[in-house]
Amino acid sequence: MNATLFLFLRASLPLFALTLALASPPKFAQADVTTWETSEGGRMRIVSKPADATGRIDAVLQIDLKPGWITYWREPGEAGIPPKIMLDPAGGAALTSLAFPVPKLIENGEISDIGYDAPVSLPFTLQSQSGSDEDKARLTAFIGVCLNICIPFEANFDIRKDHGKAATEEETQAVETANMALPEPANDDFRVQSFHITPDKTLLGVDLRLPEDAPKETEIFVAGPSGYAYFEPQNMVRDKRKLSFYMNIKGLPKSYNPKGQRWTILVKSGQKVMEAPLDFPQ
Repeated sequence: MNATLFLFLRASLPLFALTLALASPPKFAQADVTTWETSEGGRMRIVSKPADATGRIDAVLQIDLKPGWITYWREPGEAGIPPKIMLDPAGGAALTSLAFPVPKLIENGEISDIGYDAPVSLPFTLQSQSGSDEDKARLTAFIGVCLNICIPFEANFDIRKDHGKAATEEETQAVETANMALPEPANDDFRVQSFHITPDKTLLGVDLRLPEDAPKETEIFVAGPSGYAYFEPQNMVRDKRKLSFYMNIKGLPKSYNPKGQRWTILVKSGQKVMEAPLDFPQ
């Protein structure tokens, strides 16, 4: 469901809380391990390694939630705000990747969310632009945190590029730990074999190859176009290591054209979790 409807679905959200959250000017922090920026539902900071010889900066957005609060996956489910990192072009750096640890389905009354109900770290990568003499990359992190009310949480950070410097143990450990929590990429043992959308654009059909000795239970999340996520597979048919299913994708705009678009699928099978792109042909 798209984020515009988020404010209406969370009926317990007081209008004044949202207004204050958006009206408060974001704070700035400067460091390779920044200070924590706080909101009612938790806090966040950034840990970054120095730029390597190519200008690549590996970093982590650390989100520390208060008990009972949640935040969201790349697409949040029936309601919510997906995390975003936005770069100020004046800082001479660009965002090249943002990854998400394995999420869970969180039932909250009549609403089902895809996200995290414990502290989580989102690894991301920046690329320092050639020719830029700026020694700091400037970015804005924007997430949603939710309990009985949902609050947009925004903070601005300045990250020192520190070209040629060695990473500290804290920086290295933060990045490595965050990457270890990511789902594995597709491989010959666990992958998408084929997929298609029905002509009426109401169903996504997928054939999976599951790992050897995969259990009966399989959990599947699909992130479609911005604002759409799906998590209720139908007509699941298992034949040894092949799993076929359809996902109801009703609600897409009639004008939506999937050609050339990229969706994402995440599949949990026992202790293994695989994430892969669904690249629709032109």
